[in-house]
Amino acid sequence: MKRELQRRIAYEAARLMTEYQSDDMAYACQKAAAKLGVSRRQQMPTRDEIEEALREQQRLVRGDEQQQALQQLRLNALQAMTALKRFHPILVGSVFQGTADNNSRIRLHLFADTPEEVLFTLSDLQIPWLESQRTLVFPNGAREDIPVFQFSADGASIELIVMSTDSLHNRPLDPLDRQPIQGINLKQLREMVELPANG
Repeated sequence: MKRELQRRIAYEAARLMTEYQSDDMAYACQKAAAKLGVSRRQQMPTRDEIEEALREQQRLVRGDEQQQALQQLRLNALQAMTALKRFHPILVGSVFQGTADNNSRIRLHLFADTPEEVLFTLSDLQIPWLESQRTLVFPNGAREDIPVFQFSADGASIELIVMSTDSLHNRPLDPLDRQPIQGINLKQLREMVELPANG
């Protein structure tokens, strides 16, 4: 019964993300759970279960189009990470996980002594940005308001989440499963992008 409920929540969350063109998995999961009358964390699906449900929906709804969009977003991410490589960029979110489509944004974690260093680099690259904040939770229980810079490049929406260099080895927690957010660095992304071309 519990497994069936988790599966239903996962598929409803995937449906919401597909329908509303969102990549906020934690929010979609909360909405899906509320719709099905579930409030206990123990009854929630895992990130892997939601990602699998999302991939299945995308195969049904978008077919090859999704894979082409994903590859293009990864190429765009590679370009952005190369330009920002001094900040040890880590690609996270749906573009890393393989569930991105045309409506997804590229999400990068950057690490700098001060956020201003990133802004100076964006200015040097003549990139206009929008600034906001996001509260992240770290493994030691600390909650921090982290600066976020958004801009567009080559038709892709890019989000830079700028943390202190101390956070390089202290990754923030995923709000869905309370585990450190997973991602890949520039070298790993380069290898991932080249895989299809090498068969």
